Amino acid sequence: TVMLSRGKAVVSTQSTGKRAMISKEEDCFKLVVKNTAGTEEENTETFTFSEPQMSRFVSEGANLVLQRLCVLHGAPSKMSFTAFATDNSLTTVSYAPLESMTVSIQNVTLETVGLERCVDNGDKDPTSWNIYFLSDGHMYTRSQTGSPVYMKIKELPENFVKDEDADWVFPDMGKGALHWEDDLEMLSHFLDRKEELQEDHVNYMRRHPELKAILGDFLQFLLMRKPSDVIEFAADFFSSYSTSAQMKPSFAHSEHVNKSAIKSE
Repeated sequence: TVMLSRGKAVVSTQSTGKRAMISKEEDCFKLVVKNTAGTEEENTETFTFSEPQMSRFVSEGANLVLQRLCVLHGAPSKMSFTAFATDNSLTTVSYAPLESMTVSIQNVTLETVGLERCVDNGDKDPTSWNIYFLSDGHMYTRSQTGSPVYMKIKELPENFVKDEDADWVFPDMGKGALHWEDDLEMLSHFLDRKEELQEDHVNYMRRHPELKAILGDFLQFLLMRKPSDVIEFAADFFSSYSTSAQMKPSFAHSEHVNKSAIKSE
């Protein structure tokens, strides 16, 4: 973060971030955006969109998959979808093929597949990127129109596969251990889901106070009888609440008391 102090630029070590989560409601989609500064949450914004508005929506993650599908199947002359703009409103994003380009990486001559991605900014000039991929889907270079900064690989990927006879060869990515606790995005989803479930469970128990009474009665009766077969005992106990269960002596298995457990006390 860069701040101005008395005409001088001061670099702050405090990081800023933004987390966005979209969920499907009954008749709409809800977008929740949380802005953070350092470890503290500054504010939360909520946006709603109708189903027709989201009919051709492409998220940032799906955007990467879509680009590689264009490499695999070839991009049509032009296609357009709906995506989020920087102000969290919906905008149009379009894709169009670029002329292929022959490149040399570590003395290996390769043919690349080009794709242009353009985001409509309303009254402002559109933002566009030129992206070139290797034949197996690895990104070779990515540049934004009007920006002097671009990304480009210098070495062939270790798992790059070149097969002149095959139309498409998926790279062998291998399967590594999943350390989701170290992944900020996965950890964020886990914590959000955990908080959501806890709140849902608490609300359910508040709406059904009889649940705590039933479980309390069962636990008390269980400790008094101390049956050797807890599963059968529980089946007898809760079957008394069922209107469709066959008539039989109540708590039949509860009569088989674990006498040895009682004597040990």
